[in-house]
Amino acid sequence: MILAFPAAHSLGARDMDVSFYRGQFTSTTLGNILLQADTDYKPSYILTGAVSSPAPIAFFGLPTEWEGQVVKHSGSQKHLEFNAVLMARIGNSLDFSGLPISFAVGEGISLASRNPDLENPRSFYGMNGQSEYSQNFLNYLVFEVELGLPLDAYEPRAFIRLHHRSGIYGTFCPRTCGSNYVAYGVKFSPFE
Repeated sequence: MILAFPAAHSLGARDMDVSFYRGQFTSTTLGNILLQADTDYKPSYILTGAVSSPAPIAFFGLPTEWEGQVVKHSGSQKHLEFNAVLMARIGNSLDFSGLPISFAVGEGISLASRNPDLENPRSFYGMNGQSEYSQNFLNYLVFEVELGLPLDAYEPRAFIRLHHRSGIYGTFCPRTCGSNYVAYGVKFSPFE
């Protein structure tokens, strides 16, 4: 049972946010990153531009937002990625030392302009070559911690984000395909 209900749009809510973030690939699994903060970085990077706006639904009573992303890969991978995600945020009412902090988790879809090399565990089959297991189209997850900055202009916020593409344990591709990027960035509301 999915608990998503229409939500009243708050007059104080931001209408649109613009985000920019940079991240680095890690071959560490999602669980080890989240639970142990353990990472094994590789020389592959992302530079992402995103636009988000409030969604008209609440998820378990939490406000949600839509986000669209355009991602440029550099380093050992060179391709584009396009993501659409719905994020639920426990939010700005958490206020530590005068700085608002929020936590978000998101679920969506991801389309890469080509099959990403680092997502492919390769198997060699004799003289006939190798097999690639990943796909251009995968599931997309995001985990984010956002911290408000003590500036009024455009309501800037800094964030740390885990950018995760996966095959959902065999739904799109085998369990071993997918990628994780640990990223940091800034978000602001230019249309306030």
